[in-house]
Amino acid sequence: MKTGINFFKWIRDRSGTPSTVEVSCRELFEAAKEYQVRELCFWICANMVANAMGRCEFRTFRNGEEIQEKDYYLWNISPNVNQNATAFMHKLVARLYQDNEALIVNTLTRSDMDALVVADSWEMPEEWPSRQNEYRGVVVGGYQYQYPLYESNVLHLKLNHTNMRPIVNGLYQSYYRMVSAAMKAYAWDRGQHWKVRVAQMAQGDDGWAKTFQQMIQEQVKPFLDSDGAILPEFEGYTYENVGGKLGGDTRDIRAMIEDIFDFTARGFLIPAVLTNGKVEGTADANTRFLTNCIDPLCDQLQEEIVRKRYGYDQWKRGNYLRIDSSSIIHFDLFANAANVEKLVGSGAYTINDVRRAANQATINEPWADEHFMTLNISPMGEATRKLSAEEEGTT
Repeated sequence: MKTGINFFKWIRDRSGTPSTVEVSCRELFEAAKEYQVRELCFWICANMVANAMGRCEFRTFRNGEEIQEKDYYLWNISPNVNQNATAFMHKLVARLYQDNEALIVNTLTRSDMDALVVADSWEMPEEWPSRQNEYRGVVVGGYQYQYPLYESNVLHLKLNHTNMRPIVNGLYQSYYRMVSAAMKAYAWDRGQHWKVRVAQMAQGDDGWAKTFQQMIQEQVKPFLDSDGAILPEFEGYTYENVGGKLGGDTRDIRAMIEDIFDFTARGFLIPAVLTNGKVEGTADANTRFLTNCIDPLCDQLQEEIVRKRYGYDQWKRGNYLRIDSSSIIHFDLFANAANVEKLVGSGAYTINDVRRAANQATINEPWADEHFMTLNISPMGEATRKLSAEEEGTT
Protein backbone atom coordinates (compact mmCIF):
# COMPACT_ATOMS: atom_id res chain seq x y z
CA MET A 1 0.00 0.00 0.00
CA LYS A 2 1.44 3.37 -1.05
CA THR A 3 1.58 6.25 1.37
CA GLY A 4 -0.16 9.54 0.59
CA ILE A 5 3.17 11.39 0.42
CA ASN A 6 5.82 10.48 -2.12
CA PHE A 7 9.25 9.75 -0.69
CA PHE A 8 11.88 11.53 -2.74
CA LYS A 9 15.25 9.91 -2.85
CA TRP A 10 17.80 12.28 -4.28
CA ILE A 11 20.46 10.52 -6.27
CA ARG A 12 23.04 12.98 -7.53
CA ASP A 13 25.59 12.03 -10.13
CA ARG A 14 28.64 14.07 -11.04
CA SER A 15 26.54 16.40 -13.20
CA GLY A 16 24.29 17.18 -10.22
CA THR A 17 21.11 15.89 -11.88
CA PRO A 18 18.50 14.75 -9.30
CA SER A 19 16.02 11.93 -9.75
CA THR A 20 13.03 10.76 -7.69
CA VAL A 21 11.51 7.40 -6.87
CA GLU A 22 8.25 6.56 -5.10
CA VAL A 23 8.39 3.92 -2.38
CA SER A 24 6.07 2.62 0.32
CA CYS A 25 6.85 2.79 4.04
CA ARG A 26 7.25 -0.99 4.14
CA GLU A 27 9.73 -0.89 1.27
CA LEU A 28 11.57 1.91 3.06
CA PHE A 29 11.94 -0.11 6.28
CA GLU A 30 13.06 -3.19 4.35
CA ALA A 31 15.61 -1.09 2.46
CA ALA A 32 16.90 0.30 5.76
CA LYS A 33 17.54 -3.20 7.14
CA GLU A 34 19.22 -4.33 3.92
CA TYR A 35 21.28 -1.13 3.91
CA GLN A 36 22.62 -1.84 7.40
CA VAL A 37 23.90 -5.30 6.43
CA ARG A 38 25.35 -3.94 3.19
CA GLU A 39 27.16 -1.06 4.88
CA LEU A 40 28.51 -3.29 7.65
CA CYS A 41 30.11 -5.64 5.12
CA PHE A 42 31.34 -2.82 2.90
CA TRP A 43 32.98 -0.74 5.62
CA ILE A 44 34.63 -3.69 7.35
CA CYS A 45 36.39 -4.51 4.08
CA ALA A 46 37.15 -0.83 3.32
CA ASN A 47 38.63 -0.31 6.79
CA MET A 48 40.81 -3.41 6.38
CA VAL A 49 42.29 -1.90 3.22
CA ALA A 50 42.66 1.55 4.82
CA ASN A 51 44.35 0.14 7.92
CA ALA A 52 46.81 -1.79 5.76
CA MET A 53 47.54 1.24 3.56
CA GLY A 54 48.03 3.36 6.68
CA ARG A 55 50.89 1.06 7.79
CA CYS A 56 52.78 1.48 4.53
CA GLU A 57 55.89 3.65 4.56
CA PHE A 58 56.39 6.25 1.84
CA ARG A 59 60.15 6.19 1.25
CA THR A 60 61.75 9.11 -0.56
CA PHE A 61 64.99 9.04 -2.56
CA ARG A 62 67.39 11.64 -3.93
CA ASN A 63 70.09 10.64 -6.40
CA GLY A 64 69.30 7.05 -5.56
CA GLU A 65 69.99 7.55 -1.83
CA GLU A 66 67.16 7.37 0.69
CA ILE A 67 66.36 10.61 2.52
CA GLN A 68 63.78 11.71 5.09
CA GLU A 69 62.89 15.34 4.48
CA LYS A 70 59.74 17.34 3.64
CA ASP A 71 58.14 14.85 1.27
CA TYR A 72 58.72 12.04 3.76
CA TYR A 73 57.02 14.08 6.50
CA LEU A 74 54.19 15.02 4.13
CA TRP A 75 53.21 11.44 3.26
CA ASN A 76 54.04 9.62 6.50
CA ILE A 77 53.16 12.15 9.20
CA SER A 78 51.07 15.16 8.17
CA PRO A 79 49.63 15.70 4.68
CA ASN A 80 47.68 18.80 5.78
CA VAL A 81 47.00 20.92 8.82
CA ASN A 82 43.78 19.08 9.79
CA GLN A 83 44.70 15.43 9.22
CA ASN A 84 47.45 13.02 10.08
CA ALA A 85 48.63 10.53 7.48
CA THR A 86 46.43 7.69 8.79
CA ALA A 87 43.22 9.75 8.73
CA PHE A 88 44.16 11.03 5.27
CA MET A 89 44.63 7.47 3.99
CA HIS A 90 41.30 6.34 5.46
CA LYS A 91 39.46 9.11 3.62
CA LEU A 92 41.36 8.36 0.41
CA VAL A 93 40.45 4.66 0.52
CA ALA A 94 36.82 5.44 1.44
CA ARG A 95 36.42 7.76 -1.56
CA LEU A 96 38.18 5.29 -3.82
CA TYR A 97 35.90 2.38 -2.96
CA GLN A 98 32.70 4.43 -2.73
CA ASP A 99 33.11 6.25 -6.05
CA ASN A 100 35.62 3.97 -7.82
CA GLU A 101 37.97 6.95 -8.03
CA ALA A 102 39.59 9.55 -5.80
CA LEU A 103 41.15 12.97 -6.31
CA ILE A 104 44.02 14.40 -4.23
CA VAL A 105 44.47 18.16 -4.63
CA ASN A 106 46.82 20.80 -3.27
CA THR A 107 45.74 23.34 -0.70
CA LEU A 108 47.49 26.29 0.95
CA THR A 109 51.12 25.65 1.82
CA ARG A 110 52.29 25.75 5.42
CA SER A 111 55.79 26.83 6.39
CA ASP A 112 57.09 26.27 2.83
CA MET A 113 55.62 22.75 2.85
CA ASP A 114 53.01 21.39 0.47
CA ALA A 115 49.61 20.38 1.80
CA LEU A 116 47.36 17.74 0.24
CA VAL A 117 43.66 16.97 0.77
CA VAL A 118 41.21 14.41 -0.63
CA ALA A 119 38.35 15.91 -2.62
CA ASP A 120 34.78 15.01 -1.64
CA SER A 121 33.26 15.64 -5.07
CA TRP A 122 33.97 17.17 -8.47
CA GLU A 123 32.47 17.41 -11.92
CA MET A 124 33.57 14.69 -14.29
CA PRO A 125 35.90 16.24 -16.88
CA GLU A 126 35.71 15.82 -20.61
CA GLU A 127 38.46 13.41 -21.55
CA TRP A 128 40.70 14.51 -24.40
CA PRO A 129 43.55 12.30 -25.62
CA SER A 130 45.81 15.21 -26.56
CA ARG A 131 45.33 17.72 -23.73
CA GLN A 132 45.05 17.80 -19.95
CA ASN A 133 41.77 17.07 -18.22
CA GLU A 134 40.15 19.96 -16.34
CA TYR A 135 38.47 19.27 -13.00
CA ARG A 136 35.81 21.83 -12.10
CA GLY A 137 33.59 22.20 -9.05
CA VAL A 138 36.09 20.48 -6.77
CA VAL A 139 34.69 20.40 -3.21
CA VAL A 140 36.67 19.62 -0.04
CA GLY A 141 34.56 19.68 3.10
CA GLY A 142 32.58 22.92 2.95
CA TYR A 143 34.91 24.68 0.52
CA GLN A 144 34.60 24.69 -3.26
CA TYR A 145 37.52 25.60 -5.50
CA GLN A 146 36.59 28.57 -7.67
CA TYR A 147 39.03 27.71 -10.45
CA PRO A 148 39.60 24.57 -12.51
CA LEU A 149 42.37 22.16 -11.58
CA TYR A 150 44.39 20.60 -14.37
CA GLU A 151 45.49 16.98 -14.59
CA SER A 152 49.14 17.78 -13.88
CA ASN A 153 48.17 19.48 -10.59
CA VAL A 154 46.08 16.66 -9.11
CA LEU A 155 46.58 13.02 -8.22
CA HIS A 156 43.74 11.09 -9.83
CA LEU A 157 43.28 7.45 -8.78
CA LYS A 158 40.86 4.98 -10.33
CA LEU A 159 40.12 1.68 -8.61
CA ASN A 160 38.73 -0.36 -11.52
CA HIS A 161 38.07 0.36 -15.17
CA THR A 162 34.39 -0.46 -14.47
CA ASN A 163 32.76 0.47 -11.16
CA MET A 164 32.07 -2.76 -9.29
CA ARG A 165 29.92 -1.36 -6.47
CA PRO A 166 26.57 -1.21 -8.34
CA ILE A 167 27.07 -4.86 -9.28
CA VAL A 168 27.80 -5.83 -5.68
CA ASN A 169 24.80 -3.77 -4.49
CA GLY A 170 22.54 -5.71 -6.84
CA LEU A 171 23.89 -8.92 -5.38
CA TYR A 172 23.16 -7.60 -1.88
CA GLN A 173 19.51 -6.96 -2.72
CA SER A 174 18.85 -10.36 -4.23
CA TYR A 175 20.70 -12.22 -1.46
CA TYR A 176 19.15 -10.22 1.37
CA ARG A 177 15.71 -11.49 0.34
CA MET A 178 16.84 -14.95 1.40
CA VAL A 179 18.24 -13.59 4.68
CA SER A 180 14.95 -11.78 5.34
CA ALA A 181 12.95 -14.95 4.61
CA ALA A 182 15.15 -16.94 7.00
CA MET A 183 14.70 -14.30 9.73
CA LYS A 184 10.93 -14.36 9.31
CA ALA A 185 10.90 -18.17 9.46
CA TYR A 186 12.99 -18.09 12.65
CA ALA A 187 10.70 -15.48 14.23
CA TRP A 188 7.65 -17.59 13.34
CA ASP A 189 9.16 -20.75 14.80
CA ARG A 190 10.13 -18.99 18.03
CA GLY A 191 6.82 -17.12 18.39
CA GLN A 192 3.51 -18.23 19.90
CA HIS A 193 0.63 -19.14 17.60
CA TRP A 194 -2.71 -20.14 19.07
CA LYS A 195 -5.90 -21.49 17.56
CA VAL A 196 -9.28 -20.83 19.21
CA ARG A 197 -12.17 -23.20 18.65
CA VAL A 198 -15.48 -21.36 19.20
CA ALA A 199 -18.71 -23.29 19.70
CA GLN A 200 -21.67 -22.55 17.48
CA MET A 201 -23.68 -21.29 20.42
CA ALA A 202 -21.06 -18.71 21.34
CA GLN A 203 -20.88 -17.47 17.75
CA GLY A 204 -24.64 -16.94 17.71
CA ASP A 205 -24.54 -14.26 20.41
CA ASP A 206 -25.32 -10.71 19.36
CA GLY A 207 -22.18 -8.62 18.87
CA TRP A 208 -19.98 -11.72 19.05
CA ALA A 209 -17.31 -10.45 16.65
CA LYS A 210 -16.84 -7.20 18.59
CA THR A 211 -16.76 -9.04 21.92
CA PHE A 212 -14.27 -11.57 20.57
CA GLN A 213 -11.86 -8.87 19.35
CA GLN A 214 -12.11 -7.08 22.70
CA MET A 215 -11.33 -10.31 24.54
CA ILE A 216 -8.25 -10.89 22.33
CA GLN A 217 -6.90 -7.41 23.09
CA GLU A 218 -7.68 -7.37 26.82
CA GLN A 219 -6.99 -10.99 27.82
CA VAL A 220 -5.24 -13.11 25.21
CA LYS A 221 -2.64 -10.57 24.04
CA PRO A 222 -1.46 -9.67 27.58
CA PHE A 223 -1.25 -13.43 28.27
CA LEU A 224 1.05 -13.97 25.28
CA ASP A 225 3.21 -10.92 26.02
CA SER A 226 3.62 -11.61 29.75
CA ASP A 227 6.26 -13.82 31.38
CA GLY A 228 3.59 -15.16 33.75
CA ALA A 229 -0.18 -14.79 33.40
CA ILE A 230 -3.51 -16.62 33.57
CA LEU A 231 -5.76 -17.01 30.54
CA PRO A 232 -9.41 -17.52 31.45
CA GLU A 233 -11.16 -20.08 29.29
CA PHE A 234 -14.88 -19.41 28.92
CA GLU A 235 -17.47 -21.97 28.02
CA GLY A 236 -17.58 -22.43 24.27
CA TYR A 237 -13.93 -21.38 23.74
CA THR A 238 -11.07 -23.90 23.45
CA TYR A 239 -7.45 -22.72 23.02
CA GLU A 240 -4.77 -24.78 21.28
CA ASN A 241 -1.08 -23.88 20.81
CA VAL A 242 -0.16 -24.61 17.18
CA GLY A 243 3.21 -22.86 16.87
CA GLY A 244 6.49 -22.14 18.57
CA LYS A 245 9.28 -24.66 18.30
CA LEU A 246 11.42 -25.31 21.34
CA GLY A 247 14.50 -26.02 19.21
CA GLY A 248 16.04 -24.07 16.36
CA ASP A 249 18.90 -21.58 16.22
CA THR A 250 20.23 -18.72 14.12
CA ARG A 251 22.98 -20.65 12.37
CA ASP A 252 21.23 -20.56 9.00
CA ILE A 253 20.79 -16.78 9.24
CA ARG A 254 24.39 -16.29 10.34
CA ALA A 255 25.61 -18.49 7.49
CA MET A 256 23.73 -16.36 4.96
CA ILE A 257 25.13 -13.13 6.41
CA GLU A 258 28.62 -14.67 6.32
CA ASP A 259 27.99 -15.41 2.64
CA ILE A 260 27.35 -11.69 2.13
CA PHE A 261 30.66 -10.95 3.85
CA ASP A 262 32.38 -13.49 1.61
CA PHE A 263 31.24 -12.06 -1.72
CA THR A 264 31.84 -8.52 -0.46
CA ALA A 265 35.42 -9.52 0.37
CA ARG A 266 35.78 -11.02 -3.09
CA GLY A 267 34.73 -7.70 -4.59
CA PHE A 268 37.58 -6.09 -2.62
CA LEU A 269 39.99 -8.92 -3.62
CA ILE A 270 40.29 -9.78 0.09
CA PRO A 271 40.49 -13.50 1.02
CA ALA A 272 37.24 -14.40 2.77
CA VAL A 273 39.08 -16.04 5.69
CA LEU A 274 40.27 -12.57 6.80
CA THR A 275 36.69 -11.29 7.20
CA ASN A 276 34.97 -14.30 8.79
CA GLY A 277 37.23 -14.43 11.86
CA LYS A 278 38.74 -17.86 11.24
CA VAL A 279 42.37 -18.45 12.15
CA GLU A 280 43.21 -21.33 9.81
CA GLY A 281 45.04 -20.32 6.65
CA THR A 282 45.49 -16.67 7.58
CA ALA A 283 49.22 -16.64 6.76
CA ASP A 284 48.61 -17.55 3.13
CA ALA A 285 45.53 -15.31 3.07
CA ASN A 286 47.57 -12.31 4.24
CA THR A 287 50.05 -12.89 1.43
CA ARG A 288 47.26 -13.00 -1.16
CA PHE A 289 45.66 -9.91 0.43
CA LEU A 290 48.89 -7.94 0.04
CA THR A 291 49.57 -9.25 -3.48
CA ASN A 292 46.10 -8.86 -4.98
CA CYS A 293 44.65 -5.91 -3.06
CA ILE A 294 47.24 -3.71 -1.35
CA ASP A 295 50.22 -3.82 -3.72
CA PRO A 296 48.18 -2.74 -6.79
CA LEU A 297 46.86 0.26 -4.83
CA CYS A 298 50.40 1.11 -3.70
CA ASP A 299 51.68 0.81 -7.27
CA GLN A 300 49.01 3.11 -8.68
CA LEU A 301 49.46 5.75 -5.97
CA GLN A 302 53.26 5.52 -6.28
CA GLU A 303 53.15 5.90 -10.06
CA GLU A 304 50.79 8.87 -9.83
CA ILE A 305 53.01 10.61 -7.26
CA VAL A 306 56.22 10.06 -9.23
CA ARG A 307 54.82 11.16 -12.61
CA LYS A 308 52.98 14.22 -11.24
CA ARG A 309 55.17 15.46 -8.37
CA TYR A 310 58.60 14.41 -9.69
CA GLY A 311 58.46 13.98 -13.44
CA TYR A 312 60.79 12.27 -15.88
CA ASP A 313 63.88 14.45 -15.33
CA GLN A 314 63.78 14.02 -11.55
CA TRP A 315 63.09 10.30 -11.85
CA LYS A 316 66.01 9.91 -14.27
CA ARG A 317 68.35 11.51 -11.71
CA GLY A 318 67.21 9.05 -9.02
CA ASN A 319 64.71 11.34 -7.29
CA TYR A 320 61.49 9.42 -6.62
CA LEU A 321 59.12 8.01 -4.01
CA ARG A 322 58.47 4.35 -3.28
CA ILE A 323 55.66 2.92 -1.14
CA ASP A 324 56.90 0.08 1.08
CA SER A 325 54.19 -2.38 2.17
CA SER A 326 56.56 -4.77 3.96
CA SER A 327 55.67 -3.36 7.40
CA ILE A 328 51.95 -4.24 7.16
CA ILE A 329 52.35 -7.72 8.67
CA HIS A 330 53.45 -7.73 12.30
CA PHE A 331 57.10 -8.73 12.66
CA ASP A 332 57.99 -10.87 15.71
CA LEU A 333 61.70 -10.40 16.44
CA PHE A 334 62.06 -13.54 18.54
CA ALA A 335 60.11 -15.79 16.17
CA ASN A 336 62.21 -14.58 13.21
CA ALA A 337 65.63 -14.48 14.89
CA ALA A 338 67.02 -17.27 12.67
CA ASN A 339 65.68 -15.58 9.53
CA VAL A 340 67.26 -12.27 10.55
CA GLU A 341 70.63 -13.96 10.94
CA LYS A 342 70.35 -15.48 7.45
CA LEU A 343 69.27 -12.20 5.85
CA VAL A 344 72.21 -10.28 7.30
CA GLY A 345 74.76 -13.11 7.05
CA SER A 346 74.02 -13.74 3.38
CA GLY A 347 74.83 -10.14 2.48
CA ALA A 348 71.39 -9.60 0.96
CA TYR A 349 70.35 -6.95 3.52
CA THR A 350 72.06 -4.61 5.95
CA ILE A 351 71.32 -4.43 9.65
CA ASN A 352 69.35 -1.21 9.14
CA ASP A 353 67.32 -2.84 6.35
CA VAL A 354 66.20 -5.54 8.75
CA ARG A 355 65.52 -3.07 11.57
CA ARG A 356 63.39 -0.96 9.28
CA ALA A 357 61.38 -4.04 8.21
CA ALA A 358 60.90 -4.89 11.89
CA ASN A 359 59.60 -1.34 12.53
CA GLN A 360 62.61 -0.54 14.71
CA ALA A 361 64.73 2.61 14.72
CA THR A 362 67.78 2.44 12.48
CA ILE A 363 71.31 2.68 13.88
CA ASN A 364 73.15 5.87 12.96
CA GLU A 365 76.49 4.17 12.35
CA PRO A 366 78.28 3.43 9.05
CA TRP A 367 78.66 -0.28 9.85
CA ALA A 368 74.85 -0.64 10.20
CA ASP A 369 74.48 0.16 6.48
CA GLU A 370 77.23 -2.21 5.33
CA HIS A 371 76.64 -5.68 3.89
CA PHE A 372 78.12 -8.67 5.75
CA MET A 373 78.65 -12.24 4.62
CA THR A 374 79.51 -15.23 6.77
CA LEU A 375 82.62 -17.27 5.94
CA ASN A 376 80.64 -20.34 4.91
CA ILE A 377 78.98 -18.37 2.06
CA SER A 378 81.31 -17.77 -0.88
CA PRO A 379 81.34 -18.04 -4.68
CA MET A 380 81.67 -21.58 -6.11
CA GLY A 381 85.12 -20.93 -7.62
CA GLU A 382 86.52 -19.61 -4.35
CA ALA A 383 85.09 -22.58 -2.42
CA THR A 384 86.66 -25.01 -4.93
CA ARG A 385 90.05 -23.33 -4.58
CA LYS A 386 89.89 -23.58 -0.80
CA LEU A 387 88.99 -27.25 -0.99
CA SER A 388 91.90 -27.96 -3.38
CA ALA A 389 94.31 -26.10 -1.12
CA GLU A 390 93.17 -28.13 1.89
CA GLU A 391 93.62 -31.40 -0.04
CA GLU A 392 97.13 -30.43 -1.13
CA GLY A 393 98.04 -29.55 2.44
CA THR A 394 97.06 -33.02 3.66
CA THR A 395 99.20 -34.85 1.07
